[in-house]
Amino acid sequence: MKRDLKILLTLLLASIFISSCKKQAPVCTGNCGTINANGSVINKLTATSASGVPVSLSWVKFVGGFSQSEVIATVNSKTDGSFNFTSNIDTTYFSKGYFLSLSVGKSNDYIILGYSGVIETRTYSFDQNAFQAKQFEVYKKANLKIRLHRTLNDNFKSYAITHFNVTDFSLYDYNVQSPQEVIDRNTSELNVETVADVYTKIKTLKTFANGTSTATLDSVKCTPNSPGIYDVNF
Repeated sequence: MKRDLKILLTLLLASIFISSCKKQAPVCTGNCGTINANGSVINKLTATSASGVPVSLSWVKFVGGFSQSEVIATVNSKTDGSFNFTSNIDTTYFSKGYFLSLSVGKSNDYIILGYSGVIETRTYSFDQNAFQAKQFEVYKKANLKIRLHRTLNDNFKSYAITHFNVTDFSLYDYNVQSPQEVIDRNTSELNVETVADVYTKIKTLKTFANGTSTATLDSVKCTPNSPGIYDVNF
């Protein structure tokens, strides 16, 4: 349980870093340098090309637990998974505490897993060769519906649902601290983005005030064209 909580906190912090204060970078008007970024995006499971995936070049600066991000350019990977673009950047940003980041994002067809796959590379100084022949890894996306059914009258202390697939890293989908919170949330269905064409493992853990607990582990296979449906009775 502690391991899962640590993973959750790590992923939450990573999401904060990525999403905090993002805006478009101004057009370079002085101290400009030209930098080219090229490479490919692949489906990590099949080692085949992944098209239509956004690749972004950005300035990023961490301030405390947050980040300031200015997007310089974004392109989508081509049919063969390749990308190749050139941008003018204001090199004075390096002296202001920024680093240059080349990263891949999710699309309608693919998701990214930062804990299992290369999704970003950086340079902290001006280097025209920093982003040459880079390869990013994504996963084909599928949708999973976890349907919740409160059928018991037990007075549990906590109840959690997590899922995982390509690694043992669990992602929290549902976590309540009492039966009353189940009622307050009034949630009947969880929509989860998961990796397609592999089994998504679904784990439930219920704990009680006396220190005992019950757990289940099951799996469901989802495909891009056929969302998985999993019913949870608790």
